[in-house]
Amino acid sequence: MDNHLDAAKLHRRQFLKNFTIGAAVVSAPVLGAGRSLRGTLINHVSYQSADYKKTRDFYIDLFGFQLSEEDDKQLYLWAGDALISAKNTPAVQGPGIDHFGLTVDPWDLNTVEAVLNQRGLVARVSRNDPHDSSGKSAFTRDPNGYNLQLGAKDLEIKPAPVASRAPMKAIGINHISYQCADYKKTRDFYAELLGVPVSKDDGKQAYLWFGDAFMVVRNSPDGGTKPVIDHVAWTLADWDKDRISAELKKHGLDARADATGKSIMTKDLNGYPLQLCSKDLEQRP
Repeated sequence: MDNHLDAAKLHRRQFLKNFTIGAAVVSAPVLGAGRSLRGTLINHVSYQSADYKKTRDFYIDLFGFQLSEEDDKQLYLWAGDALISAKNTPAVQGPGIDHFGLTVDPWDLNTVEAVLNQRGLVARVSRNDPHDSSGKSAFTRDPNGYNLQLGAKDLEIKPAPVASRAPMKAIGINHISYQCADYKKTRDFYAELLGVPVSKDDGKQAYLWFGDAFMVVRNSPDGGTKPVIDHVAWTLADWDKDRISAELKKHGLDARADATGKSIMTKDLNGYPLQLCSKDLEQRP
C-alpha cells in the first residue's frame, strides 16, 4: 500500500513538473503575478543618432523604408507594421535604442495602468505628446530599468505604400536582441505581463514571440548589468544571400552571413549593428 502511495506521489510531482515546464514554453505562466495584458507586436524601436536625416536617407534609400510624421524632433521610418522612431539628437555620443514599443491589443488605458500598478510598476502617460494625444500608450520600466512603451495597435498610422527604387526591401521587423544581467528574470517579466509564447530557452537565452517577430533575451556575455539592445533585425523580401551581400559591399558595408545563409550581419551608417534576415529565419512556435 505504501509503495502505491509513493508511486502516486512521484507520478503527481513529475506531472506537475512537466506541466509547469510546458506552460513556461507554450504560453508563459501568469499565476501569482496578477492580471496580464496581451502583447501582439513589436511596434517600434526609438533610435537616437547624431544626424537623424542621414539616418532617414540611409534606411529609405537602401532598404525601402517609408517616411511619415517628420518634424524637427523626430521622424518615423516604416517597414511593414513596425517602425524606427528616429530622434533628432545631435549631442548623442553614439547611436542607440533608448526605448522600444510593444503593441497591446485590446487596448484600454485604464486597464493597462491598473495591471502595471498591480505589479508594482509605474505607468507614465504623456498627456501632451503630439504623437499620442489621446492616451493610446503608456511608458514603464522593465526589471532592468529599461524604458518600455506599451501602445494601442493604432497608436501610429502606417503611410500608404509608395514606389521605391531601393535595391533591397525591408518588410517588417524580425527581432530585437536584448542583453541583460538575468535573462530568466527578464523572460518572466515580459512573458507574464504580456502573455507571449516562449521558445528556444537553452539556459542562456530565450525567444519571446510577438506575432511573427520575437525578442531574444540573453545574458550579457561580459557579465555586465546594464541592459542594452545590441542589434535590431529586419526581414527582407525576396531573400538572396549572395545578392544582398554584394549590394551591401557595393555601399561600403560589411556583410557576414550566418551558417544557414538566412541572415547577414552588418552595420548601418552610424555603426549600429544591423541584421538582415529571410522571413523563414525562425519558426514561430
